[in-house]
Amino acid sequence: MTFSVDQVRYEMNQIFNYLPSDIERLPKYRILLTNVVSTWSIEMVDILKEIVEFLAKNNISMFVSRQMFSDLCLKVLPWLPFPQSKLLAHFMKEKMQSREADYDYHLSIICRHLSYIYEKEQNWNDAAYMLVSIPAESFSIDYELELYLKIAYLYMAGDDPLLAEPYVKKVSIAQAHTVNKNIQLNFKICEARLMDFRLEFIEVAQKYYELSHCPLFEENIRLTALKNMIVCTILSLQSGNIRIQLLNLLLKDERCQKFIELSFLEKFCTFGIIIVSEIDHIETLLLPHQKIKTDYASIPILIEAIAEHNILSIKKLYKSIRIESLGHLLKLKPEIAKIIAGRMISEGRIEGAIDHTYGFIRFKSQNLNEL
Repeated sequence: MTFSVDQVRYEMNQIFNYLPSDIERLPKYRILLTNVVSTWSIEMVDILKEIVEFLAKNNISMFVSRQMFSDLCLKVLPWLPFPQSKLLAHFMKEKMQSREADYDYHLSIICRHLSYIYEKEQNWNDAAYMLVSIPAESFSIDYELELYLKIAYLYMAGDDPLLAEPYVKKVSIAQAHTVNKNIQLNFKICEARLMDFRLEFIEVAQKYYELSHCPLFEENIRLTALKNMIVCTILSLQSGNIRIQLLNLLLKDERCQKFIELSFLEKFCTFGIIIVSEIDHIETLLLPHQKIKTDYASIPILIEAIAEHNILSIKKLYKSIRIESLGHLLKLKPEIAKIIAGRMISEGRIEGAIDHTYGFIRFKSQNLNEL
């Protein structure tokens, strides 16, 4: 039997008008809903909207509407294909919003369902927005913290860490009130990702090191943390001994070979010169926000990190280097190479000077070789 919108409207009214009590009405409404969804119709969404419209009326008791809305939320919405489910969920949300206090549980399910659909569509901001609309404080502390972590994750997935940060802070403050290990572990991941977005590379590399060795995480999470540690350690600048210590830890970790040649990492420890072709495989490990360009030289931060490393390496081998030679080595324009070296000199990270007349970078070194 195929239903129409008019027929369902008629059946709902008949049940309401001719049965004396809600105890008798509820099973009849449920049978009608079951019959509707058991036979697919091109009008399915419109028919279900008619049922929602009827249940949202003020003269329908909470006893009936809450249980029927539970059936719709838990059984019908997950069953429908995404396009139809999204339409019905938005309609339900609109109709129930005016009685939010009465339907807070149902609205939270609807919002989470819509968020799930948007996440599958990689519509990260809309997925986060749906969760933001849930009054998290009305639920348990674990529900609240899990919700905040999910919101933060979605905003960061959409490359919007500024919107994620307040939710990470909320969890940071409130996590002492839970003993849920999953929440505490997920917070560590979320916190590290936020630091990564802030380009706090040396600090987050240390966080990733901890995560990569935490036995409470699954292997794939530990490996992802290790991969991120490799990248952030390489990208970190002005980090001195801490960076060397992290590089040595990576060299001792055989798992690194899944992502990078250990001989490449060793060059960072021994100040071996790195050529541009050697960093191609590192670029494949970078996250989108790690591909940004520097403000002062308009080059990717990975190229900047390699350039600074090579300048430090050259300083240990040579008294000076032609700016043109440095640019050729780095596959950069000579003026960009000069800017990078000048910045390192001005910040006191290397001792030397730029000879603009002869086009040299001269280091304070006992070695008399020139390149």
